[in-house]
Amino acid sequence: MLQKLQTSPRDRVTEVQWSRVLDDSGDRRTQIFGLSIRHFEYLVAAAVGLLILVLVTHPEGGGLVALAIAAAVILPYAIRYTSHHVGGLLIVIVLIEAVAASYFAASSDEKIGAIVRYPLGLLFILPFIPRLWKSGILRQGGFRDYSIYLIWALFSVSYSILPTVSLGRAFAAILPFLAMCAIATEVRSADDARRMMGVLLAGLGVVVAVNYLAMFIQPDTAWQPDTDSGMLRFVGFLTEPNELGNLMLATIGAGFGYWPVARGWKKGLTAAAMIGALVQAVMADSRTPIIGLGIGIALYLVWRYRARGIIGVVAMFGVFYVVAHMIPSMHEYIDRGDVASFTGRQVAWDFGVRSVKESPLLGHGYEVEGQILLSPFFQGWDAVWGMGYQSSLHNGYLSRAVSLGIPALLFWAFLTLRPMVSCFFPNGDPWKLRSLVPLAMVPMVMLNTTESVVDFRSFAGVMMALVWMMLERERLFARAQASARARVVEESKTPIVRALQGRHAS
Repeated sequence: MLQKLQTSPRDRVTEVQWSRVLDDSGDRRTQIFGLSIRHFEYLVAAAVGLLILVLVTHPEGGGLVALAIAAAVILPYAIRYTSHHVGGLLIVIVLIEAVAASYFAASSDEKIGAIVRYPLGLLFILPFIPRLWKSGILRQGGFRDYSIYLIWALFSVSYSILPTVSLGRAFAAILPFLAMCAIATEVRSADDARRMMGVLLAGLGVVVAVNYLAMFIQPDTAWQPDTDSGMLRFVGFLTEPNELGNLMLATIGAGFGYWPVARGWKKGLTAAAMIGALVQAVMADSRTPIIGLGIGIALYLVWRYRARGIIGVVAMFGVFYVVAHMIPSMHEYIDRGDVASFTGRQVAWDFGVRSVKESPLLGHGYEVEGQILLSPFFQGWDAVWGMGYQSSLHNGYLSRAVSLGIPALLFWAFLTLRPMVSCFFPNGDPWKLRSLVPLAMVPMVMLNTTESVVDFRSFAGVMMALVWMMLERERLFARAQASARARVVEESKTPIVRALQGRHAS
């Protein structure tokens, strides 16, 4: 059960000052960015309708017409809704990612992903730009630091091996980053943060539900044979089985975040979305996300229950080990593929390290790391490595080093890990969000070792960005609270005490 933040009379001074940091328009701003989600079900229903239209329409031309009709009906209301309820931007971001990652977009020659991502992102984000600048959030803490990182990404266009790709992907990251900053202005308490996780869960739940519909509506495209083993892997209406693992981590992470404030039927829907996403990841045979989730849950149990948690984790691992070795088919399933080289990733990683050595300070340009694999010196010639900039190194940390250099990687790691660590310090977790570190962030850290979680895009990237944003808001609040307490203590001292302290210091 979520514990509400308790404040002493001394802390109320901090709360007043904190509210002034981003709340400069009083009741008017509350009306604009209100967290009440009236008519929210209509936006979700519209999202379901849009995805179903994409799913059932034939890819050749008719789908684009259906999307245009749906957009004409939904967009005016959606833009008006998000301008009054900023949390609705999370639904928009999830739907943009769903359409961009869909089979419909991949099989079309019209570059549907780009058509949806950039114009829609601008339409929904532009109204918030003046308010964001006036709020000052882009000049605070990690939000300022991430702004610097993205400006760094824009600067890389000047030397990128593919300038247009770096420019496009930089803007594709900046637009949702600004949306996250707009959402952050409304997060002032634990309840606010967890309700935002609920909004994200609603959008991800729609994608999970439509994936199940794909099994019945388009069974031929909902399953994809593995290139090595021939085993059928579930893809739903998406293009890659790994996207299902990506979706699973995002859904379960959002579910863990929303669970403490969910009530009644909403708790049942939360559980259904989390279980449904996990089942899809299993059907997709996406191993790394499941392993990452298991490690995160194990760390949570150890942190939460100490000795009992350690005993429980060891016992569960023992049971899994015994079952895996007693059932021959289970052992073969776990060891399938070239596990020693991480199913062939090692050859790309080795070449990526070589590319980092060639340009360790600046890299080769923002998110163009796949292009280096077209080099005649690269020894891996599998089809997965031959798609140019659309290929992935399958390691988010190495990808950042190849793209922007080692300094940028270290800077990004610092600004990402800082709020995750600070919430475990004394008085560093006033909103009681530290459980999200093992349950939501640690699986993403693990996923980044075998996949590339991009900035503010993909299902996993959006969830990771939202959790990071909430933890950073909590860190800034805790810092403001500590400063106010120190100021109150200093003001409560008598003149004699101050004089004695000054004399002792001199």
